[in-house]
Amino acid sequence: MRTPLYETHKKLGARFTDFNGWEMPLQYSGIVDEVRAVREESGLFDISHMGRLLVSGKDAFGVLQKLTTNNLEKLKPGRVQYNLLTNERGGVKDDITVYMLSEESFFLCVNAGNREKVKDWIGKHIPVRDISSETVQLALQGKKAVDILSTFFDVKDIKYYHFKTFGETIVSRTGYTGEDGFEVYAPVDEGVKLFRDLLKETKPCGLGARDVLRIEAGFPLYGHELSEDITPLDANLDRFVDFSKDFVGRDALLKRKPERKLFGLELLEKGVPREGYEVLKEDRVIGTVSSGTFSPTLGKGIALCFVNVEERKEGNEVFLKVRNRLLRAVLRKYPFVKRPKN
Repeated sequence: MRTPLYETHKKLGARFTDFNGWEMPLQYSGIVDEVRAVREESGLFDISHMGRLLVSGKDAFGVLQKLTTNNLEKLKPGRVQYNLLTNERGGVKDDITVYMLSEESFFLCVNAGNREKVKDWIGKHIPVRDISSETVQLALQGKKAVDILSTFFDVKDIKYYHFKTFGETIVSRTGYTGEDGFEVYAPVDEGVKLFRDLLKETKPCGLGARDVLRIEAGFPLYGHELSEDITPLDANLDRFVDFSKDFVGRDALLKRKPERKLFGLELLEKGVPREGYEVLKEDRVIGTVSSGTFSPTLGKGIALCFVNVEERKEGNEVFLKVRNRLLRAVLRKYPFVKRPKN
């Protein structure tokens, strides 16, 4: 599958990769260069492979409240909420963002590989309209994003995790990079034109840079830090689980006491952590890397890893097993790079 911006990416010289069946730009000028552009100025991403769903009706709030772990009562029109859909065992079906358009209308952004699953899961309870093919999704991220996007939309007063609508276009102050920025959901023709216009002011960035940026920011990626077998508690997302309300998987989560939870790791030697690498304390395996990369921002290897609960201590000196070598490392809290306040 290809997004409506495929030909534009091709003309820009993008190197493509397969991501959940989508032919997506991996990089343009280079991953390190694109990461630095976002951290220092701004970068533009085509993330139209993500799923976009509408759930409406008098039962919409109740159904979504039952299927998600976070409390939708915190929402009001114009606000966005990070949330999780859980199965009966407490594992995660998907992590999503919920936009309250009105008291009876909600817009959901879901992960590309989970779109059909989420649509079917929610669709068992209430009709779901899939508008993914009717829209494009862009992310403009970085400290200059607000000034750049302000020439197209009145966005300066949008607060973090809030949104505005401009005709059929939604602009939210959200992102997956750890920087200030926006995500834009627009009808295809308008979105394609906007992407091309924004390229005059910023650098195109691919999924390679997006993955490095989200690891630096400590954001989970479905299939790595979250899955049907990994719970929000395992993934250190307790703050997005409200046990005061009833939801699918609540009872299972109340009974569960994680033996391993997500934590950060920083290499003290030259190397790059990769998924599946073991974390050792003396001669004991105490954890496993779920996502790792070289951080251009910090100039060292960093990772998210599931670590034995009793070993999750800031500054805990460990080793990372890289093939047949043991590299010195230290456990640390994440995010590795903190989001600036807007």
